[in-house]
Amino acid sequence: MCAKHTMRVLSGMQPRQVDEMISKYHLNMLQTREGLLLFEGELEDLREAAKHVVDVTLPPGPNVSEIKETVNKFNIQLKQSDEGPQFHGTLYDINDAINYLVDIMKERLNM
Repeated sequence: MCAKHTMRVLSGMQPRQVDEMISKYHLNMLQTREGLLLFEGELEDLREAAKHVVDVTLPPGPNVSEIKETVNKFNIQLKQSDEGPQFHGTLYDINDAINYLVDIMKERLNM
């Protein structure tokens, strides 16, 4: 029996993309006590899933310059959708970009 590993499902991912990843990479979805959603699977499957191209709706709060700085720093694109602005790129790159965006927003708000 192989050990299972987990990877966070990014807030802002579309449900159809989550379903697609679960099916394509043979993953399960778990929810932690804190309410976080996680992909669970074999390590190699999660590594492949991290390369999957997704669209993630941006959290509320960033200004235009913060979004532009984040897009320029990471290998992602900015798209417009009915749900609002979205980052487009690999799950791995978008995860890093969202973390960076949240950090610069916190800095701006002196948190």
